[in-house]
Amino acid sequence: MGSVLGKITEELPRHDVVKKAASGFYEIRRYAPAVVAETSYRTSRGMFEGDQGGSFMRLAKYIGVMAKPQNDTTTAISMTAPVLMSRGAGDGADTPVGPSEGSQQNAFETTTYKMAFFMPASRFSKASDAPKPTNPDVTIKDVPARTLAVHTFSGNLRQAAIAERGERLRRALEADGVAAKEGAEVMAAGYNPPWTPWFLKTNEVMLEVSGM
Repeated sequence: MGSVLGKITEELPRHDVVKKAASGFYEIRRYAPAVVAETSYRTSRGMFEGDQGGSFMRLAKYIGVMAKPQNDTTTAISMTAPVLMSRGAGDGADTPVGPSEGSQQNAFETTTYKMAFFMPASRFSKASDAPKPTNPDVTIKDVPARTLAVHTFSGNLRQAAIAERGERLRRALEADGVAAKEGAEVMAAGYNPPWTPWFLKTNEVMLEVSGM
């Protein structure tokens, strides 16, 4: 996934850029239908401060990163970018519940999050094309075509950055008269491995929009 120099060489989800904001803060992309391998984790520390490491390894083992692929045909699958994180269906927003006694940091309500790897579109056009995971905590899903507003930024992908950038994206869309899809939650995407220097990392926050 990526390189130490931050160059992104993996296959990306297929999409077209529909519009670039005059401010340069975001662009609107129309994504083609895709297939993802997905797993979930529960944490009270926010989207990117919980068990994302364990979730990443479950997905990595499914495609065969540095090990025998954990799927029913032992088929190795190329890594793609980005790794996508989102809130699980039915969970509320990350709400600080106040620091526990002796703690200097706010905690978050325990929430379910999802992590997904995109399957290479050059090989898999629907979920039934992909090998079945042998780990029951990994599922293969079809993702329909959708239109997303995307803000790109560099640095380490941390919960505070996701929350702050996501809120700025919502405000920018509202100011431009672009409607977020009802109930849409901010998603976070990371394009580089952890060992990439922070200033070379590419991250995005995404929000599904309607009427475009």
